[in-house]
Amino acid sequence: MLLLAVGCTTNEENKASEPKKEETTTTNELKQNKELTKKVKEEDGVLDGQVYTQNGMALGTLVLDKKVSDADAKKLAQKYAKELKEEYKGMKVNVQAVRDGKNVANITVDE
Repeated sequence: MLLLAVGCTTNEENKASEPKKEETTTTNELKQNKELTKKVKEEDGVLDGQVYTQNGMALGTLVLDKKVSDADAKKLAQKYAKELKEEYKGMKVNVQAVRDGKNVANITVDE
């Protein structure tokens, strides 16, 4: 009898934890902002980039041409951090600019 009760409890615990896994998967989902992504890619000196939300954060990535200076990279990252903060009020914002495989700007704006 005791063995059976433990077996049932374990199954109930497993079933109870299954929906939590689904919820986690949903919040981890990356959702691209196509309008801002297009705007980023049109910037002079930007080779590629993306703006998206994930885990309750608004994120931006900028892949820059070698000709873009550190100062200009920081200005671009700040520009998009400000835009993301306006677009996603109440979310933490992070924008990173990468040039030649190195992170040259990393701007975080808390809620």
